[in-house]
Amino acid sequence: MADDNSEVIVAAAALVVSVIAFAATLLQCLQQYYASARGYSQCNEKVIGEWAKTKTRRFSLEELRFEVQFDAPVIFLCPPTNTNAPVPDADMYKLDGTDESLAETWTTLNMSQRKDYQKRSPKERIHTSDNERASWTILLSAVQCMERESREWHEAEFEYDPDQPPRDVFRQHGLPHEPPSLESSHTLVVALQRKRKSWDTMPAAITRPYATTTMCHLVEVMAAMGIYWKEFNRRIDRYRAEGNGFMVLGERFSDLGLMFNFQVNGLSRFGRNRVIPVDEIKELCFGWVPTIYRSTQDKRRLEVPIDLLDLSSLQMATRSEVAETLVMIGCNNNAVNCFLEEGRRTSHLFPISFEILGMLSQTFHIENTYFTYIPNPTSDRWDSRSVSLAKMMEAFQQLFVADLPDGSGRRNQYIVNRLDHHMSEVLSHQGDSNVERLLRFRALHAALDDADEILTGRTKTSRSPPTPSPPEVVVKSETRRSEVTGNLRRRLTAMAGLQPSSPSWASGNSAAQRKKSSSSSTQAAKPPPGLSPETPAQRARREKVQDVLRSHIQEVLRLLNEREDGGRYLEHTLPVPPRWTRARSRSVSPSPLRDTPTMDEVDAAGPENRQDTLMQVYCLHIRRLVVQNAAQTAGRRMSLRTPGSRGSRGSRATETSSPSATQDDDGVPVAAVQSQPQPLADGAVPDMEADEAGGGPEQPASSNRSLAYEEVHHDDIWCTLVFRMICWLMLHDFNKLDVQVPKSELLGSRMPVYVA
Repeated sequence: MADDNSEVIVAAAALVVSVIAFAATLLQCLQQYYASARGYSQCNEKVIGEWAKTKTRRFSLEELRFEVQFDAPVIFLCPPTNTNAPVPDADMYKLDGTDESLAETWTTLNMSQRKDYQKRSPKERIHTSDNERASWTILLSAVQCMERESREWHEAEFEYDPDQPPRDVFRQHGLPHEPPSLESSHTLVVALQRKRKSWDTMPAAITRPYATTTMCHLVEVMAAMGIYWKEFNRRIDRYRAEGNGFMVLGERFSDLGLMFNFQVNGLSRFGRNRVIPVDEIKELCFGWVPTIYRSTQDKRRLEVPIDLLDLSSLQMATRSEVAETLVMIGCNNNAVNCFLEEGRRTSHLFPISFEILGMLSQTFHIENTYFTYIPNPTSDRWDSRSVSLAKMMEAFQQLFVADLPDGSGRRNQYIVNRLDHHMSEVLSHQGDSNVERLLRFRALHAALDDADEILTGRTKTSRSPPTPSPPEVVVKSETRRSEVTGNLRRRLTAMAGLQPSSPSWASGNSAAQRKKSSSSSTQAAKPPPGLSPETPAQRARREKVQDVLRSHIQEVLRLLNEREDGGRYLEHTLPVPPRWTRARSRSVSPSPLRDTPTMDEVDAAGPENRQDTLMQVYCLHIRRLVVQNAAQTAGRRMSLRTPGSRGSRGSRATETSSPSATQDDDGVPVAAVQSQPQPLADGAVPDMEADEAGGGPEQPASSNRSLAYEEVHHDDIWCTLVFRMICWLMLHDFNKLDVQVPKSELLGSRMPVYVA
């Protein structure tokens, strides 16, 4: 009986040991299966925040192991109304700083757990970091903070006024009492999509989930956040950017590609220094500048121009690219070499590259907003302390109203009065209060709109991208216009040998042909960025502007690099008239040059009068030479375009020579292509005789009459270019630490890069 009890005890003990062994073996087997889920522990909340909720294990029967899957963001930039996204069939979420956006994108406003460090000093906050966090979670939080803080700052600007109740003073001046919304004013926003990924595809050297973007979008996001590239070396794949309290480092991983790490290294601010959220910064951050002559553009920037062919774009990223831009404008070799040779001077109170920007660049500022900063597209540094643009405008206003010292050059007094009125309006709002700043910005917008009409020959509405109309509406409208413009069409085709450039309202096609062309055009692809379709008058206007612009750049660069020993300008700088105009040219007195300050005097002037000295050089010396040089250039071009006097074609040219050629400025024959009227909203064409009859000094300067139809002379164009340059620079700011590095060929690059 005792033996039986002992056997039971042994059996029970054996059973317990067996159960324990079986359980251990089972647990060990389960542990091996769960351990096969490689990367599961790296997808925890400490690393990727609330994105850890998306991690799952999926058992593979074929491989008898678990596969780890998780969601990671795909980051890109787009307009707020965009519906096309890189990941098909995936929802798109905008990072706009709202509570809804924070919940949808699983992000917070806490970079480096700020709430835990509120009681610590700023120095302690800077040196405390979360090394285990994926840097793309910090990037998303930084973007959300940018949108939230900038919106709160902007709303506060509309609330504060020291003398009157909040926002009442805005209504008194006809200003909006609240800032425009993101959807109505912004044309650029950071967005993301969730993309399902598997840890099996992660390279062995990668220990954390990474976000995906493209090279162009990464550069654009950095520019929008005020982060500037210090090193961008694609030969050794070393990348470094700093600014606004952030740092970005990039290098190449052999099994993956370019990996960037985003970190916080200081305190960031997104108030007055916020970059203007407009789509054009996608080009500015690569050194490309869209001009006032740009037509409709590809928002995705997939068709990037290989070479500079026209004035629709400028390349300003490096000195060599600025030289290419000058070649495109038509500058001579002396001016081009100033940017190619070491030791040549290209700056007076500020670099010449910013002068070119102000004369030709589109306006990026959003009306009724306080944001003025944009990425610097040039390799030069902008220092606002070196020049007072308000004092420069005051000096220019006093000098430009007077005619040239020797009486050369014709002017349109209506344009002179209009520009003078704009300068008075801008200078009357130089206060620092919020209302004064907003009124000044509004005056600058109105001034730039008028300057663009003078330089392009287009009204503000005609420069805007047209909205497509149904074919039957187009046919009806075009038929009516063709009846009104029949005589005008015959006049245009006979002017100076210029051919119409196919706007539908000035062509002679039948209604059926227009219907066919309109239906086919709706199926055609968008043209790449380039010049807008032009009428003969608009093309003549652009060529005249280009003549004045290149002469101005040449003269400024020459005066900066070529002086006498005594500091006075050389007498031979006066252009020698060609032989065929010498009999009609006015005699030029060199006395005005002797009384003109030199660039040495500009350098020696103090901050109180350096602007006045520079404007004296511009208005009393450069202006005179530019007008004369541009007039001679236009005369030579017209002499090449005018047909010969032999045969029937020559006789027809002689018959039409009276309305198609005139003597501009210094007696040089140029194209007298009258400004072509634009169609009105109801399809009618304005009366040319009524426009021609009204352009005198008796017209009020504040009239709403469009300047696009005014007769413009070279002197008017030079004054408008300088005026526009000052206004544009007053409306846009640059960070003095922002300097462009060579990367212009990466515009629109869809090469994938990754954020650790």
